[in-house]
Amino acid sequence: MFAVMWSPSAFAAEGVASADVEDAVTSEQSVDAYSELEDAQPGAPGRLEERLWLTWGYVPAEGFTPSDELEFSYTPKGKLSNSEFLISQYFEHDDVDNTTAINFGWNQRWVKDGGRKSWVPSIGTLTEYWMRTPGLITLPSMAPGATQGDHIGETLTIAKYLGPGTIYVNGEASLRVFETQICVTEEDVAIQPGDAPDQNGSALPNYDGCDYWAPWTFAVRAGYKLPVVQDRLDVVADYVHETNEFVTQQKSDTYPEPEVHHPYELAELALMVHLGDHWTLSPGIMVGLDGHEETPQYETGLFLLHE
Repeated sequence: MFAVMWSPSAFAAEGVASADVEDAVTSEQSVDAYSELEDAQPGAPGRLEERLWLTWGYVPAEGFTPSDELEFSYTPKGKLSNSEFLISQYFEHDDVDNTTAINFGWNQRWVKDGGRKSWVPSIGTLTEYWMRTPGLITLPSMAPGATQGDHIGETLTIAKYLGPGTIYVNGEASLRVFETQICVTEEDVAIQPGDAPDQNGSALPNYDGCDYWAPWTFAVRAGYKLPVVQDRLDVVADYVHETNEFVTQQKSDTYPEPEVHHPYELAELALMVHLGDHWTLSPGIMVGLDGHEETPQYETGLFLLHE
């Protein structure tokens, strides 16, 4: 998640010197929690931040899905104090495949919330490139997960003080690049022995029933952050609607009942426990609401921030 924000009124009013200090909006509206909700806020200027997600989940179609992600981010001082740049390493295991990737991000806060008596919200964008980890995608345990290719994602966030807390709305679009179908046919292997799924190129399978990754996926999130104990404890809750990562195949004589890939309907709940000025611990849970086989039945875990 890389963030850059530019607000002429903010710089004019506060000056460059104060831009080297985390402002009140950043402090109050940041969502440092076990949640997918984006907050449009940069980090503390001039400070390297480390984040760790540890997750254990269950998806009926995939089995248990343990995963972890380690992220480093940095927000410059001065005129770029509204920009955050990050890099993270992600790994997930399930009964179907293993997935590992490096994610690069740039988060830009373009407008800062004008305050509780203003109608001006925080507005930010998050630009990401999700890249399959080089050197691992051809290994037998990693190749099936690498068929999904790389992703280019853009998230628009609007956040606004409302009541005692803050309301958030995210709109996300992700484009898949270098995508292929998941299956490798016997004909492919005969032509090129040792061919891995992610090396299938543009060759079409010679039988029906292969899954195909959707070229575009979209997500909408709406959530609320409620302070419970000032500077000590917050509660974050949100709802997620996300399109499926697969496209449903067309019916054919040999495939009369293709599997329907439904969108995901999810809810998240997390606590933010501030352990002093530099550490935040967040236990949380995500639950599926639609009962479909591909929707996570649950994901639970811990998030840790050091800043």
